[in-house]
Amino acid sequence: MDDMGLDEDENDNNEEEDDDDDEEEIECDPFLLKLEGHTGAIFCLDVSANNSLIATGSEDDTAMVFHSQNAEIVLKCQGHKDSVTCVRFSHDSQYLATGDLSGLIKVWKMASKEEIWSFELSDLEWLQWHPKGLVLFAGTVDGQVWMWKGPQFVETKTMQGPNAACSAAVLVNQDRCLCCGYGDGSLRIWDLKSAAVAHSLTDRHHAHEGQVNCIDCSTEFNLIATGGLDGIVELVQSNNGKFITKLDCRPRGGEGSSQQQRREGEDEEDAEERENKNSIESVALASRLPLLAVGTLAGELLVWDCHTTMLRHRFSNEAGVVKLLWLDHWIFTAGLDGCVRVFDGRSGSLLKKLQCHSKEILDFRLIGRSQVITASEDQSVKVFSVEL
Repeated sequence: MDDMGLDEDENDNNEEEDDDDDEEEIECDPFLLKLEGHTGAIFCLDVSANNSLIATGSEDDTAMVFHSQNAEIVLKCQGHKDSVTCVRFSHDSQYLATGDLSGLIKVWKMASKEEIWSFELSDLEWLQWHPKGLVLFAGTVDGQVWMWKGPQFVETKTMQGPNAACSAAVLVNQDRCLCCGYGDGSLRIWDLKSAAVAHSLTDRHHAHEGQVNCIDCSTEFNLIATGGLDGIVELVQSNNGKFITKLDCRPRGGEGSSQQQRREGEDEEDAEERENKNSIESVALASRLPLLAVGTLAGELLVWDCHTTMLRHRFSNEAGVVKLLWLDHWIFTAGLDGCVRVFDGRSGSLLKKLQCHSKEILDFRLIGRSQVITASEDQSVKVFSVEL
């Protein structure tokens, strides 16, 4: 009898495991190309200026460069000490910068396929090139912004922020200034020539209540949008740093402040999970339309009119939004459910849904006007056709 009981338990366990396997088996849409070679989750990717090369960074402590036409590995960037979370091609695609969580940055020359420079910082938050010259920027967990001038990368400037991570940045004012958001919710616009603060929003009435997660800018409308852990978007004029307004993007029925007291009977973990659902993961300003798209961890996509600061559309993305991008009047979103969705930013209607991966999408880019490339927790990168 005891043996029979054990067998029944084992059968029940096996059935539960089979059920779990069935739930994880998600049928993905056909892809044009699949890039393979990493042995860990792929956190980031970038596409060269002429769309011929794709760079990826992974949990396996390596970065790779692939041909976009045949998925052939062109370069394997080794020597990092931790997960590679930043990969960026220079404006002319002659150089590739890679950065890992530990703060080790490397620059690779694509013509010779060799490492030409490296530098160690404190833990890295972000990495980007100047769009018009060979100047590299990096933000760190201790609030510093670094700037190096290539191709020797000897000339260096640093900009010290508050005692909080420099969590996001974007170039503004004809790329002469760098707008940085910090872990304490503050915002600073740095003049790159003098390495001094030109404008700042640091007081409690204008700063976010938590970390600034994402920033975007519009040169057409001299506008900066910042998204925070508090579920708020702030609009700021880029040319003078003037605060315009706050846009509340928290889920419907949400409470007034992300810093409010814990609900009765709610433990710390539940309170943190509830507050994190407010988090804004991506903001994007349309290039020619006065529209702002906002993606949240709660799985909502919101479209705001920047002129009237009125909410035009709000709809569910079914899963947390990792990142969003504009292409003309279309909005592309990447989700934690492995899907890319395309919306009409004017009408708010869903035009297309692609099941790209069975696990979370961690980064994505557009290749031209007809392809999307996605990087996933499932250790693969895929290229899909998107006909609109």
